[in-house]
Amino acid sequence: MGQYGKLGKRRSSGRWQWAIVGFFPGLLCGATVVLSLFLSGLLNSFSTAAPATPVVITQVVAVVYSPTPDASQPTATPIVVTATPDAAAPVQQVQVIAPSSTPTPQTIVSPTVALVASTPGAPAGNLTSPGSVEATVATQNNVLPTAPVAAGSSVPAALQPILSQLVTVQGGEFTMGTTPDEVLRAVDFCVNVHGGNCQEVYGADSSPTFRVRLDTFQMEATEVTFEQYVAFLNYLRSQGRSHRDGCQGFVCVQTVNENPTEAVITFDSANYNAPAGLLRHPVYAVTWYGAATYCETIGRRLPTEAEWEYAARGVDGRIYPWGNDWNDTLSKTRFPRDLPPGTVPVGSYNGGASPFLVQDMAGNVAEWVSDWYTETWYSEEAAQPQPVVDPQGPPIGLQKVLRGGSWDALPFFARTVHRQSAQPAPETLAASFPRSIGFRCAAEVNASAPQTGSSSTTTTATRC
Repeated sequence: MGQYGKLGKRRSSGRWQWAIVGFFPGLLCGATVVLSLFLSGLLNSFSTAAPATPVVITQVVAVVYSPTPDASQPTATPIVVTATPDAAAPVQQVQVIAPSSTPTPQTIVSPTVALVASTPGAPAGNLTSPGSVEATVATQNNVLPTAPVAAGSSVPAALQPILSQLVTVQGGEFTMGTTPDEVLRAVDFCVNVHGGNCQEVYGADSSPTFRVRLDTFQMEATEVTFEQYVAFLNYLRSQGRSHRDGCQGFVCVQTVNENPTEAVITFDSANYNAPAGLLRHPVYAVTWYGAATYCETIGRRLPTEAEWEYAARGVDGRIYPWGNDWNDTLSKTRFPRDLPPGTVPVGSYNGGASPFLVQDMAGNVAEWVSDWYTETWYSEEAAQPQPVVDPQGPPIGLQKVLRGGSWDALPFFARTVHRQSAQPAPETLAASFPRSIGFRCAAEVNASAPQTGSSSTTTTATRC
């Protein structure tokens, strides 16, 4: 038992030794393992949270449409073209632009242009050779209403925005022509008030009177302007036609290239232009063929002589569009003398409109009508059963009828009953052609449009 006691003491001291011996190797082994794990990055992974399970998020977007336009998008702002020249722009003189192989568009701003006056004084049916005058052209912005064009119209798209407004002239009967007594009074007024050289023979071809019956038709409220006619010329050019022979095979109008002294329209082999200050003025020096072709192109026509007189004087037989007494303030003729010579923008004299609200039928420019001219035509019509229905004028002739007088005419020639005439085109391209001749178009009544007497309602005319 004593031995077990001794043995027992010796066994307790060994456990302590073995513990010390085992501690240091274990510590070294553990440190080695920890260092290895740290170096391999595994220790880091144990110190961070495990990644969460991915979550799919679905977002519902509501798209709301509103009438507010996108500021980043271009707007549909209409382009408004006016004839008012820029007051700050320098005044340039009209220049002759010779045709070139590489034409370039041009813009001419020229409030001052050279006009040519034709001085009445020869018997009716003839116009004397014009003489040069300088005229300061008014530059007021006289914007006129234009006629809407129905969808599917045959009118060229380039001309649709600038068509003149049409007024309806209600059909009826009227007395066409004048009497010897009226002519005698007009001559007396011309000589004693205006100092003119008028003679009775000048009015002889406007008598005797005869009765006329007309159907309802339409008439442009104002004369055709330079702006409109230049657009027409540019349309012709787009179709491969020229002003030299593009109007029924005849010259339409003279340009500066043919007549650098008197013409104002320019042509650079690609584009036609007119001075900005003239765009709202009635186009002048247009041939009869140039006037007729313009009207046909927009689905209209030249008025007959009977239609023109009826639209100007109405059924009450007035001598001037506004009445029987001359008024210097209601039209542009040679009187009053203190006004600068030359035309004025169309529609400048609203008070001088006819009973059917047609403007500028006295003065400004003399106007082509469709009829051929003969001195005896009134006598021939007066011999027919009355009333004569829709007279069309003589079947042939050498000259075409002009109506309404002009800016260079005495008031005698601006009477609603007075007749003048001229060659329908110059004999040569360079020959002088009156600078006082213009025109307006007429039209048949659209059957679908309302008919309201002397209304200013615009309608679309059919091609004749």
